[in-house]
Amino acid sequence: MVRVVVDERERPNVPTCLKKLGLTLDYRLLEEGDYIAGEYAIERKTVQDFISSLYSGRLFDQAYRLGQAYRFAILIVEGNLNSALEKMKNPKVFWGALITLSFGYGIRPFFTRDPAETAEFIWILAKRPPEVRSRPPVIIKKPKYGQIREGQIVLLQGLPGIGTRLAQKLLRRFGTPRQVFLATESELNTRGGLGRAKTAKITSVLDTIYNGLDRKSEQLKL
Repeated sequence: MVRVVVDERERPNVPTCLKKLGLTLDYRLLEEGDYIAGEYAIERKTVQDFISSLYSGRLFDQAYRLGQAYRFAILIVEGNLNSALEKMKNPKVFWGALITLSFGYGIRPFFTRDPAETAEFIWILAKRPPEVRSRPPVIIKKPKYGQIREGQIVLLQGLPGIGTRLAQKLLRRFGTPRQVFLATESELNTRGGLGRAKTAKITSVLDTIYNGLDRKSEQLKL
């Protein structure tokens, strides 16, 4: 018998499909993720949810916590990807976020077209490890601490024009990510050694009030 743990707050469309596929569902209140299949923790987002959480800043916070809580973390992005990208002013932001999730947070992204396809993916994933087919899903948690340095670097890489080397440089000069975020444009330029154009973009991102995903001002030119 193959079991999948489902967050009790999850919408019923995917769980209904999972039941039709013959999986046994165990509903729990999960702190991180929406599904646990064997050793895999799965966060499911529609394309619009993904984009919305990207611009609101929730995406990387959720990814960090998911990656810290589980050894194998997966993100399913569900929906019409082409349509969503056509509506974005700067699709590079989307692909940049996926790269950061993969290499910065260790999150494995997959794409599905609808809830039925998502359920099929989870079904295959749940049956993949032979050694856990007859056992309840195993929730394996990683230590919550020990990757602070990497997390600090990844956090700064979310700023426009900041790669690994510049992130390390800023941390050496300011000490902590918080001090970098609190720095003025002048301090980023003189103490941080960044060019004026780059510091202007960074302070613009940090200081601009969030106006909602549907407004043109929301589309960042990174």
